[in-house]
Amino acid sequence: MGSDIFSNGNPQSWEGRSIQPSDEKELHEAIGRAFDYRGDVTIQLKTGEQVIGYVFDRHEDVPQPYVKVFLPNSQEPHVVSYQDIAGVVFTGEDTAFGRSWEDWAQKWKKPESSS
Repeated sequence: MGSDIFSNGNPQSWEGRSIQPSDEKELHEAIGRAFDYRGDVTIQLKTGEQVIGYVFDRHEDVPQPYVKVFLPNSQEPHVVSYQDIAGVVFTGEDTAFGRSWEDWAQKWKKPESSS
């Protein structure tokens, strides 16, 4: 895969990046990053088709590993077999990038009362 998520010690977003895994290990890494990503991804299939949505579940410890994706206009999740995946593109906005738990907690911190 080559790209690292850190540059000069600062984390970078995966938004806009593309992974074309060359082996099974890289495929599992790509799916792991898609699973951790807080935005939609485009899964490129070996057939040339694309599945665009939010990766919310993965099953790697089964005979035929697969990932589940919420599609934008569907109530039912879409299942994609790892063996059908040619690449992953991080196409949606990375909604969590640049935000931390501390930022969230500070926003919701109640103002101290002055007595």
